[in-house]
This record gives sequence, structure tokens and C-alpha cells, in this order.
Amino acid sequence: MSGDAYGTGSGSGSTARGGGQTTSVQLRGAGLDPQDKKVVCKAVCVCSREPDEGSSGQSLKQQCVSRNLRDVDRSMDWQSPYKSEVNYDMSKVPPAPIMRSANPLEAHPYLPAWIKKYWPGGEDEYPAGSGAVRRPDVVIVKDGALPPTQDNIKNIVEVKFPPQAPDLGQTEDYETIAGAPNKVVVLGQQNCDCSDDDGGENPVKAAVSDALSELGRSLRALSNARLPGAGPGLPPPSAPPVIP
Repeated sequence: MSGDAYGTGSGSGSTARGGGQTTSVQLRGAGLDPQDKKVVCKAVCVCSREPDEGSSGQSLKQQCVSRNLRDVDRSMDWQSPYKSEVNYDMSKVPPAPIMRSANPLEAHPYLPAWIKKYWPGGEDEYPAGSGAVRRPDVVIVKDGALPPTQDNIKNIVEVKFPPQAPDLGQTEDYETIAGAPNKVVVLGQQNCDCSDDDGGENPVKAAVSDALSELGRSLRALSNARLPGAGPGLPPPSAPPVIP
């Protein structure tokens, strides 16, 4: 996703450099493990069939994907391996996830407030589109009981619904977040088999449960897992250099 506004839950995506210009990049979904692909594709298929609806009646497919994965994560005390729209501070090396100070497993729900608190000058100094923050659609982590830092990232997935085209600059930044180009996957509906979409109740949560079972985990074990050495969470960030 890409967009020009800070916020959350809007389906607007990241605060991207270069005005959101797109370069044709082949959609690729083969880089995901079969179970991970099943989970993300389930969200894509469900939201292609029954997207969220905007106030003006517009179809919000990407917002639907984010909401479904976020709802599952919330139901698991934010310990799902599938993280929806985590903002990353691109001034850090490696880029750092912007999480709630009270819970390092939960993405900060309102980016403008975080920027105002931690970056002098707030949005006036770091406007949307400056490249200071990136927000991938889906971050898949190795261990849901740990924050989505680079050492815990398994894959980053950028979801594209037609007529959206992949943004090369965006993809390169996601590679920086993930730590390797082969960890970034661009996934479209054409990469998913939606023919077996059962349309059942909460199919995305069911797909996550199936994936965790394949990995030898259970929803109960994840829900009861405790963070090792739990403390105040990620340290407060320092402000990045002011962008002229």
C-alpha cells in the first residue's frame, strides 16, 4: 500500500518517498511458505469477495485485509505471526518497528501522536511522503511472542489489488526493513487460488489456526506464551535528521 496521509486503519499504507510513482514489477508469491501463503491468500480472497465499504460506498479491499489480520492478532493477545500494517522508523539501522510502549507486540495505533511525542517538530518537520516511515501490509514473524524487529522477520508481504502496481522504491525500503531482498513478496489475487474459499465464519482466523498447527503450535500455547524478560518494551526512539 502507499499513500500520503499518516494514520491507521485507513488502508493508506506508508509514507512513501517519490510521490508514489510506480514501476512495473512482476507480482510474486512463490517466496512464501505454503501455510503462510494460505493465510494471506485467505484474507485476499475473503476481501475480494466481501470488501469493507467506505463512507462513500467505495470498495476497501486492502483495508479489509489489514482489519482481518489485525483482528486475529488482537484475539491472540497480539502474538499472531501475521502482523498487519506495522509502521517502521526508517531513520534507524535497521529500521525499527513503532510499537505501543505498554506492549511491544502491538503496533502503535496512531502514528501522528507517536511522531508528535518523539520527533521534535512533529508532522511539520516529518510530513507524509518524506520517507521517514514505511508501513508494509503484512509482516510475518518467526516468533509471535517477540516484536517484529528485523531479526524476527520471516517475510514482508505487500498486497496489491488491480489496478495497483508495485512501487519499486517501496519494495526496496521493505527489503531494508526485512534485511534481505528474498524476504519481500508482492502478492496479488492472481497469486491465490480463491476457488476453494469456503466463505465460512471467520475464515482468516481458521487459516491462521491451521498454519500454526502445521508449525506444531496451538492458539492456546501462543495466547499463554510470555515474553522472555518482559520489561518496558522497545526503548524510546530518537528523532531522525530533519528532512529539508
